[in-house]
Amino acid sequence: MSEESDRRVWERVLAGDSREFGVLFDRHRDRVFRHLLAPAGSVTDAEDLTATVFLELWRRRGSVRFVDDSLLPWLLVTAGNVARNATRARRRYRLFLARLPHPDTVQDAAETAASALALDERLAALPAADRRLITLTALEGFTLREASEAVGISYPAAKMRMSRIRSRFGLLVDNGETS
Repeated sequence: MSEESDRRVWERVLAGDSREFGVLFDRHRDRVFRHLLAPAGSVTDAEDLTATVFLELWRRRGSVRFVDDSLLPWLLVTAGNVARNATRARRRYRLFLARLPHPDTVQDAAETAASALALDERLAALPAADRRLITLTALEGFTLREASEAVGISYPAAKMRMSRIRSRFGLLVDNGETS
């Protein structure tokens, strides 16, 4: 018996049968994983990116495109986009770390731990949306516009929040926007 098309399985997913999403995952995960292995650089990163591809499949379920009733081409194109986004995020993170001031002397481990704890406490005191904005822009490499959409606030509100965060923390946070 021939395997049922992805389109038919997807129709059942959209009708509410969550087990059918697992069928598609089982059917295509290995191919997506192999596609991501080289750009990811490690097995663990490729696994994470594979999960991200299937998350995107669910997030964009209304705009999924099939080629000859197969979902695989859409998944592979999405995998390429996810891999490029991850590479860009890693590059931005390295640039962010490179811009941090290098101390002339090595700090005592206790001082470093105390500083990290103080920063954690200051971040924890921020509203959840502000914490997500700073994480998405400074660490994940999202633009402020993308981060505002992910957090669910307007772009002008995100700009205002980031301005407050910068002044509160005395930070220069690159949000990837050129105004």
